[in-house]
Amino acid sequence: MHHRTDRLADSRYLLLTTFGEDGSRMESQLWVVPDGTALGVWTPAHSGEAERIRRHPRVLIGPCDAHGRPTGRQVPARARLCDADDTARYRTSLINKYGLTALIALARSRFRVGLAGTVGIRITPDELEQRLVGPEWQPPATYCAN
Repeated sequence: MHHRTDRLADSRYLLLTTFGEDGSRMESQLWVVPDGTALGVWTPAHSGEAERIRRHPRVLIGPCDAHGRPTGRQVPARARLCDADDTARYRTSLINKYGLTALIALARSRFRVGLAGTVGIRITPDELEQRLVGPEWQPPATYCAN
């Protein structure tokens, strides 16, 4: 697993920046859990984050404090909304990481909007994507096209 993803998964909060049609930015401070080589967050299904990610999967992510103030560099990533199974897995991971606080928040959410009222978001940092695909091919310095 990539060290930056590890660090972000270990941090208490993730600062997620999503983009609107007009290029406007919206920052959200969310709980974060590891999901293999990616990160998982959880949000209301009709939140601004979810709506924006449906249209524009490119996001920025970085660590932040409890007030949403950045505590490190933001990096480009791709986000996608999860199905019910992955969302359920994220709920379990949130309880394992955040304990009683998450249990109460999840119970309140379930009471208010039901299970279908929330969605997991899987976020893959671009640098990881590039490592999986491989670097862009560069011709050697001695290469000549003619």
